[in-house]
Order: sequence, then structure tokens, then C-alpha cells
Amino acid sequence: MQSSSLQKVIFLVIAVLAAWLIYYGSYLPMRKSQVFIDAMRSARAEASSFQDLAARLSVPLDAPSPVGQEELVRNTANIMLNLVSSNSDPALIAAVMAFIEERYEPIITRETGTSFGQNVYIMGAINEVAFIKTQDTKYYERSKFYFEKALELGPKRPQPLYGLFDVYRIGGDVENAKRIASQILSQWPDDAKVQAGLAEFLQKVDEFQQSKQ
Repeated sequence: MQSSSLQKVIFLVIAVLAAWLIYYGSYLPMRKSQVFIDAMRSARAEASSFQDLAARLSVPLDAPSPVGQEELVRNTANIMLNLVSSNSDPALIAAVMAFIEERYEPIITRETGTSFGQNVYIMGAINEVAFIKTQDTKYYERSKFYFEKALELGPKRPQPLYGLFDVYRIGGDVENAKRIASQILSQWPDDAKVQAGLAEFLQKVDEFQQSKQ
């Protein structure tokens, strides 16, 4: 009798655990993804402003789920990168950057995850574009910070290397531009674009210095 009661308790615990795993491990992540897809569809068809877009995307981003948040934030960042790339309004870009910085802040602060390097790189890329569009130096500094952080995480990864090559040239940083170009070419010696880009950059620097004499 006692053995039968113990078996029932064990089966009940297993059933509860299985239900918990299904709900939190499968249902909530699936539901979160579906809400994100629905939000994207409605945003494309109906969003009338950035505030409207942000409100729609905030619904899935705020939806509870033990997994999936990092992926949705990264997908949202790519959407915001396209938005910044296609606009030049400083006020709009500032709103976009504030939104994505807030969403990425806990992920960046945590400094963990299999895609952490990619997350840092995306923040570097979107800040680089924001600087190009607005010439606001805070975006330049953030871009450089994120790209350098991404390179620390993956010293041979092409994304942060090429990102830093662009940023150092934009900022007129000759020594670091040459250093990064040298590293890129040591890994990909046939990269003609980097060779040409460095030569063009150094020529412009030289012409600028001569004009000041």
C-alpha cells in the first residue's frame, strides 16, 4: 500500500515537472516568437510613427519567457539598424538609439551568452551608422567601444575587424587604421578593398596635412 502511494506521488511529481517544462520551455518561447511575428506584420502595415513601432515591438519584447529574449532583441536591433540607415533626422535617430540601448542594456551588462559577441557587434554597427547620419560624436565613441569589445571577444573575427577599420578611418585615427588593416591583410592578404581603402585614407590624411601648411 505504501509502495503504491509512493508511486503515485512520483508519477504526480513527474507529471507536474513535465507540464512545467512544456509550458516554460516550449509554449512561452513559441508564444513570444509568434507575438513578435504578429507585431512585425502589424507594424509594416499600420505603424504610423516610430513611437507606434516601438510600442508594437515592446509587446513581444516584454512578453514573459525564460528563453528567446536575446534573439528577439537582436532581431529588433537589425530592424532599428535599417531604420537609422534610411533616416537623417537627429531626433528620430536619438529616439531609436535610446530604445535599442535600453533593450540591450541587460544583455550587454550580463556579458554572457553564445551570441554575446554578435550582440556587441550589432551595437557597434548601429552606433556607427547613427554617427554617420548625425555627426554626433557620442555615437562614434560608442561604436568604437562596442567594436573594440567585440574584437576582444573574437580577436580574429572579420566583423569587428572591418567595423574598426571603418571607424578608425572615419575618426582620422591613422595608427589604429594601419594596425587593423595590417591584421586584416595578415588574415586575408588578397583583400583588395582594404588595401585600396587604406591607401585612399592615407592619401586624404596627407592632403589634409599639406593643406594646413
